[in-house]
Amino acid sequence: MNTTLAHPLDPLSKIELETVMQYARDLWGIDSKYFLLTCQLAEPSKAEVLGWTPQSSLERAVRISFLHRPTSEVYEGVLTTNGAAISWTLISGAKAPVVMTESALAVKAVLKDTRVRDALKLRGITDPDTQVYVETWPIGAQIPKHLDNGRRLVWTPMWLRPTPESNVYAHPINGLYAIVDLESEEVIDIEDSGVTPIPMTPGDYRLSQTGGGVKLNDLQIVQKDGASCTVNGWNVDWERWNFRVGWDHREGLVIHDVRFDDNGVERRIGYRMSIAELVIPYGDPSQGTYRKNAFDTGEFGLGSYTNSLTLGCDCLGEILYKDVHLLTPEGDVREIKNAICMHEEDHGILWKHVDIDGHVEVRRGRRFVVSSIVTINNYEYGYFWYFYQDGSIEFEAKLTGIVLTLSDTPGIVHPSATEIEPGLWAPYHQHTFCARLDLDVDGEKNTVIEVDSVAKEMGPENIHGGAYITQETPIENEGMSGRMLNLMTSRYWKIVNPNKKNHMNKSVGFKLVPEGNSFPLASPDSVIGKRAGFMYQHLWVTPNRREERYPAGEYPFQHEGGAGLPSWTKQNRNLVNKDVVMWYVFGVNHIPRLEDWPVMPVERIGFMLKPTGFFKRSPAMDVAPSMATCLRCNGDQTQPCTCNH
Repeated sequence: MNTTLAHPLDPLSKIELETVMQYARDLWGIDSKYFLLTCQLAEPSKAEVLGWTPQSSLERAVRISFLHRPTSEVYEGVLTTNGAAISWTLISGAKAPVVMTESALAVKAVLKDTRVRDALKLRGITDPDTQVYVETWPIGAQIPKHLDNGRRLVWTPMWLRPTPESNVYAHPINGLYAIVDLESEEVIDIEDSGVTPIPMTPGDYRLSQTGGGVKLNDLQIVQKDGASCTVNGWNVDWERWNFRVGWDHREGLVIHDVRFDDNGVERRIGYRMSIAELVIPYGDPSQGTYRKNAFDTGEFGLGSYTNSLTLGCDCLGEILYKDVHLLTPEGDVREIKNAICMHEEDHGILWKHVDIDGHVEVRRGRRFVVSSIVTINNYEYGYFWYFYQDGSIEFEAKLTGIVLTLSDTPGIVHPSATEIEPGLWAPYHQHTFCARLDLDVDGEKNTVIEVDSVAKEMGPENIHGGAYITQETPIENEGMSGRMLNLMTSRYWKIVNPNKKNHMNKSVGFKLVPEGNSFPLASPDSVIGKRAGFMYQHLWVTPNRREERYPAGEYPFQHEGGAGLPSWTKQNRNLVNKDVVMWYVFGVNHIPRLEDWPVMPVERIGFMLKPTGFFKRSPAMDVAPSMATCLRCNGDQTQPCTCNH
């Protein structure tokens, strides 16, 4: 294949995926006994990427992993898009993530199992094939001892579907769960704690059911001259920003090679930014919930659940879409249309000042948005990267969808859940994200510094009691890594380039600004606590290593724990003036409200990367003033409207 026209970091194309899959079949004997787990670009070294030009040739490599179904063994291969095999390795002890086909096979096994059907009949359900909705979940707690023999297992909560349009989560089937062996594709155990009433209050949310009668006047976002950005393949130029958009089978949306034009000088800021893991621990101890602890990224491959976005609903304005492609478990190429949305939007006042003489200067700000949305079972997660005119970058996760539910006899106490309808509870849970931030602030050699604001005791250094200072602590090695937020000191972290000084002879840098956070409430000694050990610190710093990709390790499914960041940082490697990675852990502690039902309004969580000493002055000073067009009087953007609207 001729790949000289593709950038080394472009997502894998349809042709590349088809080609490497055929090579894999020929080289390694891949047939129906294998399920494909992931197929990802094996990203070249940073030096190769930064040295690449459109005239140069760089053969692309692909990392591809398979589950050998008869043995449940995991194999990883690396090969080029020209068919050269680089490696083929058995990953000893790894448990494969759950792929879509396995979930479908497990559901089929549950619905045809006579024990399940008999138990459902006792609950008045006579047509399971149309009346029962089944989900497959990893056993996120201790596997029952009589089943713990190394097999890959899922368990299956169930919900009643009274009509084809019903919100199934309004009708949980309490106390009945099947455990399925993914290798044999059979139900190996049934857990049935007895019949309890199924709540029947509808949780309708479709327009045909609710009516959607609250309406506002039409709102349109119009850019008569088209979008302000230039998109060339996967490269984006907007305002003074230049960056590359990427996509990955496991992580989903990725941002590469972020640069900013500083008065004609293109300056590097970030090399690769992604959300490397998302784990959801549930906090209710009841039978139907305590096992619900899932790694949506590492156990299911979050990227493969990416939505096709819809103009006017998911995105509004002058929209540019990108399609992506991935391989199915069977090795076929699947296209996701409109997987990534790009547009700019008004973001209110950028800056303003009214001088003493009455003179007014004001600028409205815009931001460029790159987004994608995934649906995994009941929840939707929107990943949004924003680029601002003041040189800042923001990531925002938007959480929506339907809360998971359990049912019980009305009047039973569930102290770790919210009763949202009689006999229907939404369990407490947390959503914990981990961002992998490979920043290159004016180059690769950076140092991360912890900054605290501290007040001195009243005395010679604080005569009036109102003085405070900042204390900076460089994170010099991994023994110092694993840091916590501190509200009492307004703690933040900055990453600086000690080799590059600004006009005040200080190191140029960017700071990481938290936007809300939480702390995991699952015990570190619990199964989920051991497997997701990264979540007990808000910030980790490691040397940049291409093989250290995921904070809980490559294969968290049924892992004994300790992999990833807790293991890597035991090496106590030097972090001063090195190519480092910041891992920021952030999350939501979700205590469901009545108002979260039947579909949860968007909850937001994220962080910002803001320049600190990176620029000589505010880049926002160079933004031109704007004047809104009044469509009612057909005004233009050089004159105010005459109709007082």
